[in-house]
Amino acid sequence: MRSLLPLALLVAVPMNAGARPRAVVASGPSTGTSGWYARVSPADAASSVHVRTLAAPAARPELEVPDLPDPPRLSAAAPATGPNPTDDPAPSPDQGPPLPASFPGLFPNAVVPADPILAVGPDHVVVAVNSAFAVYSKSGAVLFESTAGLWFLPVLPALGDGTLLPYDPQVAYDHFRGRWILLYAATDAASQSWILLSVSTSPDPTGPWHSWAIEGDRNGTADSGNFSDFPALGYDAAAVYVATNQYAYSSRTFAYAKIRVFPKDPLYAGANPLPWSDFWNLRDPSAPGAMPRSLRPAQSFDSSGVEHLVSNSTFATRAYVTLWSVAGAATPSPELSAVNVPVAPTTAPPRADQKGGGRGTAACPAPCRLETGSGAITSAVSRNGSLWFSHTVADASGRYSRARYVRLDLAARAAVADEAFGSDGCWYFYPSVAVDAAGNLAMVFGRSCVDEYPGIRFTARSTSDSSLEPSVLLKAGEGSYVVPVGIGEQANRWGDFFGAAVDPAGERRIWMVGEYAAGRDRWGTWVGQTEVAGGSA
Repeated sequence: MRSLLPLALLVAVPMNAGARPRAVVASGPSTGTSGWYARVSPADAASSVHVRTLAAPAARPELEVPDLPDPPRLSAAAPATGPNPTDDPAPSPDQGPPLPASFPGLFPNAVVPADPILAVGPDHVVVAVNSAFAVYSKSGAVLFESTAGLWFLPVLPALGDGTLLPYDPQVAYDHFRGRWILLYAATDAASQSWILLSVSTSPDPTGPWHSWAIEGDRNGTADSGNFSDFPALGYDAAAVYVATNQYAYSSRTFAYAKIRVFPKDPLYAGANPLPWSDFWNLRDPSAPGAMPRSLRPAQSFDSSGVEHLVSNSTFATRAYVTLWSVAGAATPSPELSAVNVPVAPTTAPPRADQKGGGRGTAACPAPCRLETGSGAITSAVSRNGSLWFSHTVADASGRYSRARYVRLDLAARAAVADEAFGSDGCWYFYPSVAVDAAGNLAMVFGRSCVDEYPGIRFTARSTSDSSLEPSVLLKAGEGSYVVPVGIGEQANRWGDFFGAAVDPAGERRIWMVGEYAAGRDRWGTWVGQTEVAGGSA
């Protein structure tokens, strides 16, 4: 890691760790207030992060949970066939969604993988990766950039000595309140676990922010002995939601999934101490011995008073998803409920080959294939009574991976659209979806083929389309990528998610970010914007 530039430190104030006793149900909620707080601004943390070496990239732990064997009766209500396979033909010049704007994103290469994600506000685009984040104008001008470690140093001094490394970025623009939300995790997987959280004080991300380092190894105010990993961020009109996988310090084995709820009023006021409620030790509602993981909170556009989260089945054949609902988030006693919703069955995706990917290393013998994830849900959007989510799945042959999205009708608790997008000879992975007010959808994803380097593509489906349109190239790969790093196995890590978001200044515009191979064994990110025609937004 490169050395950090000097920073005029703000005073970090320890928060009140006192508990507020009240009844705790089986899996929560329990309230908590703890951590460290500071007010920061881009003027206090500025560094150039574009130029980095790849001599010894840092790798975050890859902690996956094996699927459970299929039970004798998986789901009587599940469809017998898989999702509708939508093939991705080579588009003619008049096919596919447009690409009126695109520009390079961050490419620091200090941490593997990149995990690119973005959010869009009225005048700005914020892009985050594992080691850094940046604020852009919508024309692509860099207005501010910083390492994540430097940004959160005022609230977590251990980031300055390399003891901890921020990873798994999440970023969102809360259109209800006109605030930006930035989130990272940091843990040594031995004794420290932190959720690093920042919120802006206005719609201008170049102005002041409130920041906290919040203990990730507590349930409410009680020590749990489990650290947080793979955070996912969502919001509705009342609260901000952070879902994490919790792993035991002693063994690094999965313990349970957790949901942390931050009511917006104290959060956006920069409360010190900052209150929250936790739900933990989550269980499958129809298979109590099964422990769900990798919940994805929705970025909500409805004001129903209920936030929805979604997670995949824990079984090898994923014939349902679990739909979680949090009500009363802004009260001292939020309530959590869950129901399993049948979907077309899928299985975890295979790893991806690539042009030049046949070469290997001592740590990853040929063919050293790209990791495509475990099939965890990578994005979720709730609006107009539906919840859309996306993830990577295996195709019918099990040889290739496809980018799948599903639309759930929340009232009917049923899937009303389900497409697995791809083509033979190529692997599609880490899709992210965004949906405008009219129900038009865009989806960005990575793609590699035996004759194609890893690049970024996107597709769309308007309300007048019968299926997804042919994909369009956002950024072509420029070399093969073989960087085998990981914990427990030497996986050729490519990440966990890409990002997509609707532009609040014009909802027909949807912005996207993804990762591509920027030359041999280097990753880069690229930002693009498309416009989906159809319906009325």
